[in-house]
Amino acid sequence: MTRIPALDPAAFSEEQKTLVGEWTYLEFSRVLINSPRMYGTFVPWLKELIADTVLPARDRQIVCLRVLELCGDVYEKTHHVVISRKCGLSDDEIRAFISGEGEVLTEDDHDVLAACAELYSEQRIGDTTWARLARRYSQEQMMEIVFLAGCYHTMGMLTKSFDIKLEPDLESFNALRDYAEQD
Repeated sequence: MTRIPALDPAAFSEEQKTLVGEWTYLEFSRVLINSPRMYGTFVPWLKELIADTVLPARDRQIVCLRVLELCGDVYEKTHHVVISRKCGLSDDEIRAFISGEGEVLTEDDHDVLAACAELYSEQRIGDTTWARLARRYSQEQMMEIVFLAGCYHTMGMLTKSFDIKLEPDLESFNALRDYAEQD
């Protein structure tokens, strides 16, 4: 049973139409818009972290995929597999980011993965990992790793608590359903 229903875009109020814009095809948007106030707060933050990130795309995807996996999320992880492919990442890299292990991972990748694990389990990047990241990242980028991990931890809570389902009418997401659930 679905906890929070996905609204039919035809039934959106004018405020809901304005807030959701072209994202009506996303189950996430159609569920979250049940609370226009929260949608109007959360989604712009999410867009800022993804679209205007100061992190390299590869590193952003490591954080998103690994945190979503740690949270046991399927919905957003499936979407980020698609996003990762659009960023030019290989299936081997994507699987390694999700699992946290693999031959394709660089030393820098391992540092980002360590930060994800520490943020998930301790809600803090440890001193050793912090120092390793500080050799590569600016202060703003390091802050963004924390913001991004926190945002995607929240995403896992939202998608699982609200019981958000994968879009049944989008072929690309259906093809990834089995892949995301087995990793």
